[in-house]
Amino acid sequence: MRIPAPGGPRFWCGAFLALCLPVCLALALIVPLGEVADEAAHLARAAALSEGQLVGHRETVTYADGSTHVAAGMRIDPVWIRAGRSRPPDVRGTLAPIEAEPGPDGRVFMPLYTVATYPPLLYAPGAAGLLAGRALGLAPEGAARLGRLANAAAYLALGVAALALATRGRAALFALLALPMPLSLAASLSQDALVVALAALAAALLTPRPQVGRGGYRRLWAAAGALALVVLAKPPYAPLAAMLLVPLPPRSAIGRFLLRRGPLVALAVAPAALWTLAATALVATPVPRPAYEAGPLWPGPRPATFSATDPGAQARVLLAEPARLLTVPAKYLFGLKHLIALAREAIGSFGWADRPLPAPLYALWAAALLVPWLADRRGPLPPGPERAGLAACAVLCLWLVILSQYLSWTDVGTDRVDGPQGRYLLPLAPMLILALARGRIGTAAVGRWPALLPVAAAAVDVVALPLVAWGAAPG
Repeated sequence: MRIPAPGGPRFWCGAFLALCLPVCLALALIVPLGEVADEAAHLARAAALSEGQLVGHRETVTYADGSTHVAAGMRIDPVWIRAGRSRPPDVRGTLAPIEAEPGPDGRVFMPLYTVATYPPLLYAPGAAGLLAGRALGLAPEGAARLGRLANAAAYLALGVAALALATRGRAALFALLALPMPLSLAASLSQDALVVALAALAAALLTPRPQVGRGGYRRLWAAAGALALVVLAKPPYAPLAAMLLVPLPPRSAIGRFLLRRGPLVALAVAPAALWTLAATALVATPVPRPAYEAGPLWPGPRPATFSATDPGAQARVLLAEPARLLTVPAKYLFGLKHLIALAREAIGSFGWADRPLPAPLYALWAAALLVPWLADRRGPLPPGPERAGLAACAVLCLWLVILSQYLSWTDVGTDRVDGPQGRYLLPLAPMLILALARGRIGTAAVGRWPALLPVAAAAVDVVALPLVAWGAAPG
């Protein structure tokens, strides 16, 4: 007996809400505050926004070893620091700041480093939840959980919009949006889930072939707005703006096409470029570390002792032999151990990316991601040049992400890259979905039973993920 094909947008939107909403609710309530990647910093960023602080600033901070460093951060009510602290601040061997006494306004400065440089826009849902919680008289922990729920609501709304507006690739978009990792991020105060959802929405808006008429222009401009928010939040994802160049016209018209679309691509990237320049000049600071000797790639004189990360010194390391701009990221990406870790974390990893899911869930989601793509042969693929261009831009994105981690997070001169995590791959997936999704012109191609595998995996997660979260909770 043949299983009936999944329906159109109603089927996918309904399945997404029915299966992912309960997971988000459960994770937001079960997972201890701070037990999602970088959530303590994101909570502080949202709390600062709820108190009227739009941007971070620099202050001199004293650390546990007695040293002082200028750090980027925000001044917040210390109750938010205590609410988000699930582990000791030096649990990973980092240099912990000494918490200062509150100032006359009752606030203390919390170093946030990179998070302090992020724009405020994607923290608005979490900040609204915090404000609502305090207005209702909730304790800080309760208000923070309400902030989590507001963030999850924003993620689910963007996900539904993406699934409703896509004309092809809905099964793949559903699989991406329903993965355990983005759901875990959505059920926290992190902006990362919204970055994934906005990238998916941009891809969905650009799926019609061809894009004509007033509706096509509205989709194009809406996609540009979504991508502008993505790149503003995470500048290494700037190559995602290349999605605005699809569908490509015939070769004879490519010149005129680029003259029309090129300014839109530039417009999507320009706010991020301006924000990054301003944040680098006025807010960003290195991340303090226990004193260390520069690694083997350091080209300067020795001894060379550093007490923090140093993007300028790292740039000197790379430019001493320009081939390192390629070889350093390549060495990381071609390591099988790293690739396995990235793939596992992209599917899902709880805690501080140190609490893996059960092996059967990884196997289930690997099948849900790969089998529909391999089995679906209905409808044509986008043209070869379009597929190649989008794939190349996705690789460029990945290269920039790895390189940014080497510059901003890795000790000076080391021959490895510290910091990349699988969740950083998730915003790249919509570009690949746009490149590879099959479909007849103007229609949504749907498979039959293979397209239902992501739905089955999401259904398993309704029970499995709350149980995993409950068992993974420390203490």
